[in-house]
Amino acid sequence: MPWTFDEIEREWFGDGHLAWDGEDVVRAFVLAERIRGRDWVLGTEVDPGLMQALPGIGRRGGYQKFLRVYWFGKRAASIVGARGADDFIQRLIVGDSSTSQEASAIHLLRARNYDTELEIAPTIAVGTHNRQPDFRIRKPAEDWIYVEVTALNESTASAQTMALLQRIAERVMTISAPFLLEVLLNRDPVGASEEEQLITIAETASREAQGRQRDVGDLGSILVKAGDPQVVVPSLLETDNRPRMAVARALIGPGQLNRQMIARVPFQDQRAEEILRIEARQLPRNECGIVMVNVNRQPSAFESWSLRVPERFAGGQHTRIAAVVLFMHATMATNNGLMWLPFLRVIQNPRATKPLPRWIVETLEAIRADTRRITGRPD
Repeated sequence: MPWTFDEIEREWFGDGHLAWDGEDVVRAFVLAERIRGRDWVLGTEVDPGLMQALPGIGRRGGYQKFLRVYWFGKRAASIVGARGADDFIQRLIVGDSSTSQEASAIHLLRARNYDTELEIAPTIAVGTHNRQPDFRIRKPAEDWIYVEVTALNESTASAQTMALLQRIAERVMTISAPFLLEVLLNRDPVGASEEEQLITIAETASREAQGRQRDVGDLGSILVKAGDPQVVVPSLLETDNRPRMAVARALIGPGQLNRQMIARVPFQDQRAEEILRIEARQLPRNECGIVMVNVNRQPSAFESWSLRVPERFAGGQHTRIAAVVLFMHATMATNNGLMWLPFLRVIQNPRATKPLPRWIVETLEAIRADTRRITGRPD
């Protein structure tokens, strides 16, 4: 029996409502079932006690279980029928991580351009060697665009920095007082003594009037802010545009001393040059090439790579790369409930052998514009 939107809502969300395009959801579910079967789509039923305890949970498990099916079907729609699609879909079914990243990249370029021709893992000559870019895509009667896809895993340096921020956040949130604080670090604390000094000054600042700023030597500053602790608004730093890693914590509820804190520290992912060098080898020298980088596990790369990649391009390096596209997908709370949204950053190479075709530029900008419109904030 074909799926209906009402049935999908009822099975996955119970009495809850999904404010998404119903026809779009149904198409994704129908294709997912055609490829993987109805049993896979249905998954396992959740404990009835969970359905009673949590609103918006149907017997198929709620939003995350719904997204498993929807996202498979959406990406598959951009792939089926292409050259190399059958083997690719099989790799996607078995859960190959690289294939999943490539499927997301294909979807970004093709979901609005079904008139395009797609070939997955084409064999091409690069110099005296045969190479296989992840895929190539083109509009009718236009030249091929060759695409390499990779994903940034969390680096050791970023893991250490995140652990520092989380430790500071947890310590500050134990302060029993209502507050909105922002900890702006200029560098990592040196040893436990500097970290303790920071926490001590944060405790003092938590009891001070809004608008105050407490400096902690050259380590950083603590801002006492005003506002709604349910809304996270990092402060703009006019004299400091360094990329930063950040965490935010809040404690809100009846009978609570409502409080929020943000901790931020400068951080740059240093792997841009190495990754560009490796990925560029798979691209032909005299064609248009794109490197697409999934940054879900290293979102700070949106800022740090936006500074470092243009430096490589300015020196005339990597001319076979027309652009680097940083991308990630995330669930965001919007006025229409939870939404699964793409976030992009496009870094074009002004010295590329062949620039991006206009349709690619317009497609990526339209995606960014839609995300800005839905979230109401800059990307």
